[in-house]
Amino acid sequence: METMIADICSLYHVLDAPHLEICPYHNAAKNICSASLSSITIDRTRCTGYCSSDNYDNCALFLAKTLRRK
Repeated sequence: METMIADICSLYHVLDAPHLEICPYHNAAKNICSASLSSITIDRTRCTGYCSSDNYDNCALFLAKTLRRK
């Protein structure tokens, strides 16, 4: 498990980059998630809990996108 997390971090250079406060895949103007395959509209609960907070790295859509890029 630790190896997978390290691999994910290295993909985004998380260890070397400053911490982001919002999800890089959240399009606030259109309220969509570009991490999803279909660019779904984000509901308020998900947006508050993940997209517009530093907790976005616990979002299932963010994690799935990260794993797809590997």
